[in-house]
Amino acid sequence: MTMTLARKPRVIRPARSDWSLTLTINGVGYVVQPLPCRDFGAQKAFRLAKQAADGAIYDVCEHDFGAECDCPDFEFHRKGIDPAGCKHIQAVRACGLLGG
Repeated sequence: MTMTLARKPRVIRPARSDWSLTLTINGVGYVVQPLPCRDFGAQKAFRLAKQAADGAIYDVCEHDFGAECDCPDFEFHRKGIDPAGCKHIQAVRACGLLGG
């Protein structure tokens, strides 16, 4: 006589959608995390947190009219002038997170 033990069904939890990416821009590391688009009225939004001592944080968003960043370079030198954007926008685009 063989006895078989009944197993409990395995509980499969849904995958979490939290993620982060480390991106190097000109030798400086940034941790990239997705942001809720509704907070920015954007199609896509990402936060780049600098890993250097100053720990600067920049938000990059993609809207219908293009991408924006809140870094000083974009705000004072590129906004409405340079369609390529700042180095943060260019790096996020190069990773495929924003449209070209």
